[in-house]
Amino acid sequence: MLKQDLKNRNLPKLLSREEMVEIIQREEYGYLPQNDFDIAVSNEKQMEHPFLSGNVCLSSVDLTLTNLNGSHTFPIHRILHCDSKKHPVILWIRFGKDDLDKGFPVEEIAKSEYDIITYCYNDITTDDGDFTTGIAPLVFPNGRKNRTDCGKIAIWAFANMRVLDYVLTLPNVDDKNIAILGHSRLGKTALYTGMMDERFSFVLSNNAGCAGDAIARGGSGLPNSNGDFDIEKRFRGETLEIITRAFPFWFCENFLKHAKQGFGKDFDQHYVLASIAPRKVCVNASEQDYWADQKSEQLCCVAAAEAWVNQELYGIEDCDHYLTGGEKLLKGNVGFFMSPTVHSLSAHAWNGFMEFMRIHKYI
Repeated sequence: MLKQDLKNRNLPKLLSREEMVEIIQREEYGYLPQNDFDIAVSNEKQMEHPFLSGNVCLSSVDLTLTNLNGSHTFPIHRILHCDSKKHPVILWIRFGKDDLDKGFPVEEIAKSEYDIITYCYNDITTDDGDFTTGIAPLVFPNGRKNRTDCGKIAIWAFANMRVLDYVLTLPNVDDKNIAILGHSRLGKTALYTGMMDERFSFVLSNNAGCAGDAIARGGSGLPNSNGDFDIEKRFRGETLEIITRAFPFWFCENFLKHAKQGFGKDFDQHYVLASIAPRKVCVNASEQDYWADQKSEQLCCVAAAEAWVNQELYGIEDCDHYLTGGEKLLKGNVGFFMSPTVHSLSAHAWNGFMEFMRIHKYI
């Protein structure tokens, strides 16, 4: 059933990594900033030492990005092991300032082998059409001028890369095993970050859905009998028409022209995942997250996996049914699993991502 459904979507064939990256930049997220930034670290604070189980320490620093157009400072929280061993790192760009208290499995993380670097996306630039906040005016001092100028997703992704610059200066980082993680719109951000920056060995996308990790053409977001898109309709997925109407500032202006047909003429979201090859990518969907269109998320992983096969690598585990809550396909270089939850970065999601990284750890 799944394989036939994928065939019915009539997806464009995968191209070279360079060609796919160019298309996604030009047609969807926009080109990354070309500005040169200096990075400075200040105001280091030990918040809890040791933290919880005693294996890790909680601390924070301020990161300042500076270029010819000015500077911007934002805080970063660090959950780092107290020993002197090398540890894999997960960079987590998050929503609220209190996310460390909501849904984040702190004790499980503290007992794991992973260091966590986390920061709030609104501290980088606000989630709206205002390009005068945070680092946005440093990127666009005169505002956006071109249809291919990047939107907020790419600016958050650019900040992810600058945080990675800082992380690689830390003494106990296992630089072979660094992941970028995001949820929802920040899952899209994580995918774009991983697509553009090959220093990330793992790209972890949670519930990224439309314009992220879900195939657009043939998705479940269909209009009602009046031709309107009812966003409250249960079991219906988000569409490009809806997302570009509600959040046009996430993307480059070029992307808006694809809204009416519901997908890019010569691309779809499997290009984003496929361009991450031969590195590892893992997508989590949620069983009750119909808005993200779980079936289209799984199909996206299957379609993208051909990029690994083309490089004589293991793509995704063979499966011809749609997963239900709790099921996992984690043995391939493309991982996919289904959390038995609503739209959220749950403890189940965190554990699935960490399991995927353990299976595929670079030695």
